[in-house]
Amino acid sequence: MTIEPIETALTFRAAFFDDRHETAFRLFNGFTEGNPDLVIDLYARTLVVHNYADKPENGFASVREVQQFFPQRLPWIKAIVVKTRNSQDPQQKRGRLVFGEAADRKILENGVWYAIDPMINRDASFYLDTRNVRLWASQHLKDKSVLNTFAYTGSLESPLERAAPRVSSIWI
Repeated sequence: MTIEPIETALTFRAAFFDDRHETAFRLFNGFTEGNPDLVIDLYARTLVVHNYADKPENGFASVREVQQFFPQRLPWIKAIVVKTRNSQDPQQKRGRLVFGEAADRKILENGVWYAIDPMINRDASFYLDTRNVRLWASQHLKDKSVLNTFAYTGSLESPLERAAPRVSSIWI
């Protein structure tokens, strides 16, 4: 793997970065950007690098390259967590800290603070792909009654409660 597709992704996502490095977003989606074995998420000052290779060892070189690249390219990064989806070891699936002392435990998105734990499960505990849904909900559900069927994630609860006067949340 080369760093070129990641540099391209950084350029396309430049507007997502905030000056205080408190936000979260998908920095590189290898499934659509040239390396289906690799996904890189940013949670404040923590990178979560997902090795999606069917055979984990096939993704190790890309992961190492990312680990070497980002502390130089984004010197404000304070932690890197690597998650190996198809590992036999549950801890490798949940993630291991490979750079820094501790992963961030909170992020700020559209004026709402969220508590996170990037190493709690195989996923990273906060679904970045619903960022636009959360923004849309906060802008369009004012004065509405809302049934939140995604209560298990908790990520829709805060923006909904800020926008809608009546929110009912259930786990399905």
